[in-house]
Formats: sequence, C-alpha cells, structure tokens
Amino acid sequence: MILRLIDKASHYAALVSRLLFVILILSMLYEVVARYVFNASTIWAFDISYMATGAAFMLGVAWTLRVDGHVKIDVIIRLFPEKVGACILGFAYIFLLFPVISVMAWHGWGKAINAYMTGEVETVSTWGPLMWPFYLVLAVGLSLFSFQLLAEGIRYFMKKALKGSW
Repeated sequence: MILRLIDKASHYAALVSRLLFVILILSMLYEVVARYVFNASTIWAFDISYMATGAAFMLGVAWTLRVDGHVKIDVIIRLFPEKVGACILGFAYIFLLFPVISVMAWHGWGKAINAYMTGEVETVSTWGPLMWPFYLVLAVGLSLFSFQLLAEGIRYFMKKALKGSW
C-alpha cells in the first residue's frame, strides 16, 4: 500500500516536471523573440530557465528511478545470480543511497524554510525572485527521490522489481 502511494506521488511529480519543461520552452521562445525581433530582452528569463530546469529535474528523478531509467553500472551485478544481484541493489538503495538523499532532502527543507522566513531573493539577476518556492520544489523532489529509493530497495529485497533487466 505505501509502496503504491510512493509510486503515485512520484508519478504526479513527474507530470508536474513535464509541465515545467513546457514552461521552460515557452519562456525561452518568448525571450528569443523579444530579444532578437523586438530588441527588448526580459529580466526574468535567466531565473525562469534555471529554476524550471532544476525543478523539472528534481521532480522527475523519483519517477525515473521507478521506471529504471537511471544509468547504472551493472557489470558486477550480472556476475551474480538474480536474487543476489537484487539483494546487492536493495542494499545499495536502502543503506547507501537512501540515507544520503534523505540528508540532502532534510537540508533542502531547512533551506526552504529559512528562505521563506528571511524573504531571501535571488541576488544574481535584476528580477530578484523569491527563492523559497524554488528551494521548496527541490526539497519535495529530493524527498520523493529518497522515498522512491526506499521503495525500490524494498522491492529488490522482495524480488518484485526484476523487470527483465537481467
């Protein structure tokens, strides 16, 4: 039940990620036309481009793990029987990657809360957008990724995740 809930959350985050790529494309098209046709560039295009790209990446990373889309080196895993390989991956996901990504998510939440409390704005660009929404999306994405790592690790231990990858 909880594994399905994690999968659904990752799926919906991936849908938002797709929408962010559309926003990125449209904003960049607008910027190019405004700059080169009307000689009037925008003050927000740089911020939108890196924020939309970063947010889309972080919201899509959990779903990519779920569909086994990440690049991994499984040369050593293939030397072992399937069940041993599944245990190695389960161990790596639960005991190596899950704690690291969870700590990153924890710090992301702290950064988002701190940015909200202090009213932090981007200082590089002229536009100066508030940073807490961007940090919040990154924290959500990292949290979903850590939960998906845990779910996939459990699946490997339960031997349910082997989808013909060997």
